[in-house]
Amino acid sequence: MGWPGFYCFLFGLMTPYILKKLNLRTHFQFVALLVGFGLMSSPVLAQPLLLESVSPQLSGILQQALSQSPRMMIRNANAAAAYADMQTARSARLPTVGGSASFQKSREDRGDLFGSIPTDRTYYNFSIDQVLFKWGEVARNIQNAEIRLAIDEGETRKAYALLASEVRTAYIDLVRARRGLERARFALSLNESDLKEIREKRDQNLASDFDVYNAELTQQYGSYNAGIAEDRFQVASATLSRLTGTPRLSFEEVPNDIPTPAIGDDAEIIVRGVAQFLSDAEPTNIELIAALENLKIQQNNLKNTEVSLRPKFTVSAGVSLDDQAYSRSVADRYQVESQYVGINLSWSIFDGFATKRRVRSHLSKIRASEIRIENMRRELIDNVESHARLLKTLALAVVIDERKLDSARLQLEAMIESEARGEASEAQIDVLRLGVHDAVGAALYARHNYWNKLSSLLGLIDQDPILNRVPSN
Repeated sequence: MGWPGFYCFLFGLMTPYILKKLNLRTHFQFVALLVGFGLMSSPVLAQPLLLESVSPQLSGILQQALSQSPRMMIRNANAAAAYADMQTARSARLPTVGGSASFQKSREDRGDLFGSIPTDRTYYNFSIDQVLFKWGEVARNIQNAEIRLAIDEGETRKAYALLASEVRTAYIDLVRARRGLERARFALSLNESDLKEIREKRDQNLASDFDVYNAELTQQYGSYNAGIAEDRFQVASATLSRLTGTPRLSFEEVPNDIPTPAIGDDAEIIVRGVAQFLSDAEPTNIELIAALENLKIQQNNLKNTEVSLRPKFTVSAGVSLDDQAYSRSVADRYQVESQYVGINLSWSIFDGFATKRRVRSHLSKIRASEIRIENMRRELIDNVESHARLLKTLALAVVIDERKLDSARLQLEAMIESEARGEASEAQIDVLRLGVHDAVGAALYARHNYWNKLSSLLGLIDQDPILNRVPSN
């Protein structure tokens, strides 16, 4: 058992008594309390093995999916847009330079002269403007853009984890579809063999037409099942290909089995990981962090609204020229050239109480977000505890179905030995072979449920190993 196992056994005996004395709501809170003390002297917790850790083919598919799946390409494009928006917001700190220029030829009728006079007019104005003081509005807008970029990076991590979870599920579905197709083909071959045998017996007057009719109906039903299984396999292969952006896998390329989860090795790791997560004063994950960051944006928007009626100052400097020359006389000319620098003031003094109402709106939204965040945190804790409990039940289901599979295989081996001694027929062996196929299908389904729930749990607490593959940029 070792010292860790001994301590777990001892704590298991003490748990009911301590729960009663400390008035803790759940066993998970108790484990969280223990881990909170234990982690101070414990090394970094290991992670439970997911399916790609024991399936090189799935690991390669995941690696390709993270780089070339359509969903991740869209996600990367959105990330690039968020980075560009952040750079745009930062540019508000830099000065703006602009100007205009024009040259015109015209004829003018002047009151002090007789007739129309040709004239050339040249005009230009170039200026540079720099924000001087806006009560922190520019800084808050930049902070909002940086927060949105951080949220987008969190969304990218979430998208990676979600994609990995869906790829794992699609891969297991494909393996199960492949196994189902293999079972359907085997059953169809038995049905065709039985039909052939019945027809031969009828030709020898050892079977009736009714027997042939039943055998033909069974064969047709087996053909129908094989067709359904074939379609299910093709759909599963297409789904995985579309999800990952990789070529479709053929029947021969798909394994007919998936490894059994290392339930015994993972159990303690999962319990400690969940307990460590719940031991935090305010447990968070990617979605909750995004909600908290959005709350900061709303608070910044409130402050910007509160200062919107205050005066804003900018510094301007520039040069301008207004030149008008008349062709009748060189001396008859108008020209003004100036260089200027100064401070501009803009002030919206009264807006019909619109700002006051916007402030109330922001306060209401902030309150709603705070309530939503608290509910999200409670829901997160409940979901983690529920996943952990259900994962324990699914682990037991895996153990049960594995034992059933072992039993079916042992029965098949015993029947084969009996057939070698002349005590059983080939038909009896074929029935047990079908039973083994069914037992394998049930075991695959139990593994499928366990792997999926484990992946979902690790995603909830941000411990999915796929997050280590997310690019830092």
